Amino acid sequence: MKIRIKKACIVFLLISAFSFFIGNCVFAEAEAFDEYPRPRILQDGELKIGFIHDKPEYESCARVVQQARIETAHRGWELIDLVYENEQDLRDNILNLINQDVDAIVMFSLPSMEAKQDLVDMARGKGIGVYNVDNQMIPGIICNSTMPNGVAAMEMMYRIGEDHLWNDNIAIITKTPIQVHVERTDVMKALIGVYPSMNVLAEADMSSAQVDELQAANDYTKAWMTKYGDELTGIITSTDYFGVPVAEAVQQAGDINGDKVWVAGIDGGAQAWSYIRDNTPLKYSYAQPFELYVHNVFEIINSTQVLGANPGDDGSMILASGETIYARGEVVTRENCPAVGESIHAAFEFYGLDPDDDGAWFNWQDAGGPYQVTP
Repeated sequence: MKIRIKKACIVFLLISAFSFFIGNCVFAEAEAFDEYPRPRILQDGELKIGFIHDKPEYESCARVVQQARIETAHRGWELIDLVYENEQDLRDNILNLINQDVDAIVMFSLPSMEAKQDLVDMARGKGIGVYNVDNQMIPGIICNSTMPNGVAAMEMMYRIGEDHLWNDNIAIITKTPIQVHVERTDVMKALIGVYPSMNVLAEADMSSAQVDELQAANDYTKAWMTKYGDELTGIITSTDYFGVPVAEAVQQAGDINGDKVWVAGIDGGAQAWSYIRDNTPLKYSYAQPFELYVHNVFEIINSTQVLGANPGDDGSMILASGETIYARGEVVTRENCPAVGESIHAAFEFYGLDPDDDGAWFNWQDAGGPYQVTP
């Protein structure tokens, strides 16, 4: 009898230990939701996240990285932040994360995603979740979050049109064949074409520039102002990166405050907002909610790899693997330009939520708290 009890106890203890291991570590046999093995589930929530990006000196990147730090610190996850210098370095970094057996890899705005297909396949094959922030989708990426560029362009064009009674002669600066640039300016041109008093006088493609892009944008602007004179009333750029040198060129031509020629761009950030705040010719900027992109992706990592929800289940933000979650930004003018020192979330009016809600994700103070608007 005593022997039976001892055996029963041993069996019970073994089962309990096994249940504890399974319940607190990885569900290896969880149901797959796409053609790859299902990403591992860690119910203890102690995930190790690899985050890959370039150019940390760029404000958009600095904002994304800071939000990733906040998200991981708040959730008790480990963040491995890797910066790449070139294509080979990028591949080496991804392979390094796979070899470290991280639980998830998040990639921000990488070039030529098709060339990374073998690495995505390798990671997914090992049960590592792979996610995108503001990036091109390829098979194996569980989700992406970005801005609907066509919608952003349309919203900004409607604001410009309403401000100027749909009566403008416009020049456009873009950069083909980069998809987001084409999507933005093509939508604007289509909307301009609907209104008889709106005209496109000229267009320049920075991909064919023979000099530095910023200098080329400046040169085109001065040439157009000389050629068209008072006929030219506005210049639209596919990104604020071009919008700033265009605004400077308008000022150099004598129109200090943009009383004759206004400038508009897309992306937002401290430099563009400082130009808007200082009443330069840059009057419009569509701001991208980079922090919201990151938060969306980390929420999906949490639901997929901590809570164990598959796409389409209650608690998951996506219906299927490979889905993009779109987040709309905000048209910024002098009327609503965020002040220096404000939380970056103020630029987006706290996404229509209560700015004083201490528990809201945009008020999390982990890892130094939200990115602050800089001068």
